[in-house]
Amino acid sequence: MTLTLIVNDDPLLRAGLQMIIESADRLSARVACGVEAVATARHCRPDVVLLDIQTRSTDGLDVLRGLLDLPDPPRVAVLSTPAADRSVLAALRIGAAGCLLRDTGPDELVASVRTLAVGSIVLSGLAGSQLLSELNEDAHNSDAALRARRLTESLSEREHEVLAMVAEGLSNADISRRLLMGVGTVKDYVSAIFAKLGVVNRVQAAVIADRARLSECVSMERAVG
Repeated sequence: MTLTLIVNDDPLLRAGLQMIIESADRLSARVACGVEAVATARHCRPDVVLLDIQTRSTDGLDVLRGLLDLPDPPRVAVLSTPAADRSVLAALRIGAAGCLLRDTGPDELVASVRTLAVGSIVLSGLAGSQLLSELNEDAHNSDAALRARRLTESLSEREHEVLAMVAEGLSNADISRRLLMGVGTVKDYVSAIFAKLGVVNRVQAAVIADRARLSECVSMERAVG
């Protein structure tokens, strides 16, 4: 059973999201307002948190930091509106595993919770376009690209392959099937990659991979091999 914690200060919205999630097979949900979020997560240990980044009772980014600082942190996706693009990017930099719009449809919401639970990233059109814009700006920033390349130089050939697939948005299970290795082994590789890159989630790792043009490098290495 996958447990999702919904963090929002609007009781009606919380109840609606909870009803949608709990209508799906093997999904359950609890709710909390912003100031209760970290304590509630510490108590119930959710697999996934849907965090409204614009909570009225507290700073949403501070809540995100608190959730990610827990001993066994959940996968946190922020809920937002198209007007909150800067907050979304800040959340992704801190370590959020993705972003969904508040008016995401029921089917997409359930699919996103399942995607988060298996370790993959979810990005709404808002977050995806903003992140792409930032990456395009970075493409013209030689310093950012150089730093990314230096970071990825510390990775082994296999770690390069795994990181390229993380950047594609593949889950550990997907990578396991593609590389014909155990899911636990993939998880170990991903953990080692995060440690070497100094990142805390797949979004941040994917940004570095994109800046370093890692997918192109891996394709060239395979062609030479």
